[in-house]
Amino acid sequence: MTELNKKFAVLGHPISHSLSPKIHQYFASQFGIHLDYHKIDVKSMNFKKTLISLRQEGYEGFNITLPLKNIAYEICDELSLRAEQTKSVNTISIKEDKLFGDTTDGLGLVTDLISKNVSLENKKILVIGAGGASNGVMFDLILQHPQGIFLTNRTISKSHDMVDYWTSLAKENGVFLNILRFKEDITFDLIINATSSSLGDSRAVFPENLKGHFWYDMMYGKQTPFLLMAEQNKAKFSDGLGMLVEQAAAAFNIWHRQKPDTKSIYQIL
Repeated sequence: MTELNKKFAVLGHPISHSLSPKIHQYFASQFGIHLDYHKIDVKSMNFKKTLISLRQEGYEGFNITLPLKNIAYEICDELSLRAEQTKSVNTISIKEDKLFGDTTDGLGLVTDLISKNVSLENKKILVIGAGGASNGVMFDLILQHPQGIFLTNRTISKSHDMVDYWTSLAKENGVFLNILRFKEDITFDLIINATSSSLGDSRAVFPENLKGHFWYDMMYGKQTPFLLMAEQNKAKFSDGLGMLVEQAAAAFNIWHRQKPDTKSIYQIL
């Protein structure tokens, strides 16, 4: 390693499972970029202090994961339009000693779906969950001009809050937003699980009699109750590994102005 290496890191808690260092090092190798990329375990209470310290150590950017994305949104000096709309930051760049926040989660999701030949334009989409994960991808889902996006959540009032918040952008793009009613009989083109059920939260509740052509779990790395339901319904499905890779590629492009090839990384992962 030399002093010329660019320094980056992913911050979160817990962080030991993160694949981000492996992904970014592989992307960097495609362009001959010398990169130091670390994973750093940071609790919410220490996040701001850690960022200041790492900036002083010469780091040029950070990926931000759970549970720090909303805190990152609050403390960045400048924000992209996506970050402003989603109130979430997963990519920080240091520019002229200021923290510039962006989010690539929605881009990662949409890019992965398109690569899997899942069409979004004029389609019916169901998003399950109303927390940071679902709000973090709504901006990019709406910009794909689906016919409609239905929302549902264990605490349904949070889904109503999402409809209220995203209605303006949805209307601008001709997208119908609605709440999935109890036992409503709809076959969706795409069902997205953005709940914490994939993290082992047994409190997550899925609507009865779900029907969809393609099921997508934003988590990755293991069989989940949601994907098991998809299999039982004989539907096509995917976990979120592709979303992870594609959001990393988008972050890499923000930092280095280079678009990496993502197809070959899956064999390594």
